[in-house]
Amino acid sequence: MKTHCRSLALAGLALALSASADARTWTSSDGSKTFEGTFISERGEKVTVDVNGRRLTFTKDKLSEADQTWIAENSKPEPPEATGEADLSSQAIGKEVEKKLAKLDGKRVKSYKLTKAPEYYILYFSASW
Repeated sequence: MKTHCRSLALAGLALALSASADARTWTSSDGSKTFEGTFISERGEKVTVDVNGRRLTFTKDKLSEADQTWIAENSKPEPPEATGEADLSSQAIGKEVEKKLAKLDGKRVKSYKLTKAPEYYILYFSASW
């Protein structure tokens, strides 16, 4: 039991240290205010920062030039958009599914054609005896 508690305590300490290692000091655009926070994401002109477990989202222009440069260098690139039409005929399951797709449009069910190939499929099968 002591070993389990010790392992849990060490894991918690490691997590706390790694979280604080990512924190940095952010400065306002006029340099009058600073705060400690961990960078989460950037979407367009919006930046999300975690401050003491609370996520704050604001525009980049509220940050100093140095912080904006840091974001540009350290933010993860957006995943590329899928281009072109779906090539379901090259997938084993895609050939069969392509003919049987339907979409509920209000109260009517209409046939549906995919615009891009899905990353994964979720199939539901039900049998009644």
